[in-house]
Amino acid sequence: MRRIFCIVLASVAALGGAQQWSSTYDAGLTAARALKWMDARSAFKQAAAFRTDDVATPTTLPGPVTERRTWRNGSPYSPNFLAAYAGFKASDALSGEDRSKLLKDVCGEFETILSKNQLSAETFFFLNNVYVQLAETEKRLKLEERLTSTNNKLTWKVDLEPVTPEDQSAVNAAFQRSVPIVSPPSVSPKTGQGTGAGAGTTTTTNPTQAPIGGGTPLASFSGRVPTIATKYALIVGNSESRIQDVKLPFASDSAQALRESLVSSCGYPEANIELVLNATRDQMLSTAKALAERMPKGSTVFVYFAGVGSNLDGKDYLAGVDSASLTESGSMLSKRELYTIFNRREASVFAFFEVNRPSMKGRIFGTDTPDVGPVSQMQGTSPEKEVYSTVHDGKEIGLFTYSLVSLFSEVRSNQIPIMEFGWKVFDKIRTIGGGGKQTPTLPGRTGLDPAARF
Repeated sequence: MRRIFCIVLASVAALGGAQQWSSTYDAGLTAARALKWMDARSAFKQAAAFRTDDVATPTTLPGPVTERRTWRNGSPYSPNFLAAYAGFKASDALSGEDRSKLLKDVCGEFETILSKNQLSAETFFFLNNVYVQLAETEKRLKLEERLTSTNNKLTWKVDLEPVTPEDQSAVNAAFQRSVPIVSPPSVSPKTGQGTGAGAGTTTTTNPTQAPIGGGTPLASFSGRVPTIATKYALIVGNSESRIQDVKLPFASDSAQALRESLVSSCGYPEANIELVLNATRDQMLSTAKALAERMPKGSTVFVYFAGVGSNLDGKDYLAGVDSASLTESGSMLSKRELYTIFNRREASVFAFFEVNRPSMKGRIFGTDTPDVGPVSQMQGTSPEKEVYSTVHDGKEIGLFTYSLVSLFSEVRSNQIPIMEFGWKVFDKIRTIGGGGKQTPTLPGRTGLDPAARF
């Protein structure tokens, strides 16, 4: 009788423990469905406090041996992975030190999971993405080496229910594997609750395969950084000019190289980038206005101009291809007018200029500090200096642009802090051939924090 009583007590205790970890885990799932990522992270951490380790196999619930029951129809138990993933998603809503701290915490959590040899495609993928966000290039390369050493034998299963469909598709694309067999539950925008036939089901995938064409899946993923819908760009490259002494014959190629880099390495959607080559003032102006009209308020705008610039009466101007003189403001676009177009949409403007900067009657392009904002502007060379070129992918492009493109491919982030990046450009251009002949300016900011991201 006493033995039966002890067995009953043990069963009750086990059931109580199961209720604690399972109820907090369910709370995490509910918060994730509602896209409340910090709440989800907190709940998954609580679940891990009650039941420490992630488990890839089904969890058997307490009960009679003759009635074997599994938790959530045999789903994996992944509180540590999901806490890290929820933190990764929550970081999108943060900025500055808060964002950096959270990403570093998430980074450590994913690294701990891998240290336990819990090797899943998802953990590799999201840790790689965190390294990208933190600009941890060396760690990212080591992660690729470790993935290669596994021969892509990633057998650990994680619970994918809270992982967004977009993220699941990105993982599947990176690892060249089949799409999920069972669709994740859809979420009602009003209630945040799972809806439809897939609600409450577990997503499983086909076994991971090596990427097509060789290399690692992370290297394949590195081909394009995830996009952010509110990032826009206006890129102007004016190789042609009637002002012979200061024109840049490589400006158009510089602009095209930069455009490709923004798409592949910086998270700018292709549809959100306007590339204008050899444009007049009116063409530049109309393109900027059209871009601004389709931008939601509060967007980020990357402005790039390679060509001829001039400073007249203390104001900077961008010369159109039909400008015949550095004093012909009627055929030039005022930089302040350009900024104002985007500022009216409450956008943050990050501007980069590859322009020769001779002194003309004591006036130098790039010395105009705008009274509109928020704006950051960076010049490709110092006052009274020229810009130089180099060869990239068989084409001549500006040394400043080459530095931008090179750094974008190294940093690989859709959230780049402007001042930190400015210092990287300063160092890069001097080490790849600029030396003392070309030194860029650091970003001058109006109404923007040094950690503001583009």
